[in-house]
Amino acid sequence: MHLLRIFIAFILISQSALAQQQEGVILRCGASSGHAFHFKDETTNPNGPNWTKDSISTGKIILVRYGDEWDILFDDSVGSYGYRQDGARVIPLLDSPGMLTVGAFGAAYVDIYTFDFKDKILAWSRNKLGPILPKVAAYKATCE
Repeated sequence: MHLLRIFIAFILISQSALAQQQEGVILRCGASSGHAFHFKDETTNPNGPNWTKDSISTGKIILVRYGDEWDILFDDSVGSYGYRQDGARVIPLLDSPGMLTVGAFGAAYVDIYTFDFKDKILAWSRNKLGPILPKVAAYKATCE
């Protein structure tokens, strides 16, 4: 039993190390669903503030690494783009066996992504002040 625990720990550490050492696409995730708190905005949400179900039903989120640089790419109804293309800083924040948390910091948003490599799940949050519909949201997505 003790050897089994050591073996499982080794696999989890290896998966995390793989995410840190591998270059290119690390993980692809699909559509996201969750909830958002929309602040009152005279133009876009005059009856706010309020909670709503929120989703990116056709979106894709892709974690990539280029040497020491990280990025998160998107493909959704707006088109294909990435945080670095948007001028955001993308920084790994936390790393544990089998998991990685990455932050994206832009002029009007802070997005935090936690990738679970073992169970192929992504949990992420968005804090956005503008330019349209200020909100704070939490989402989940499954990955491949």
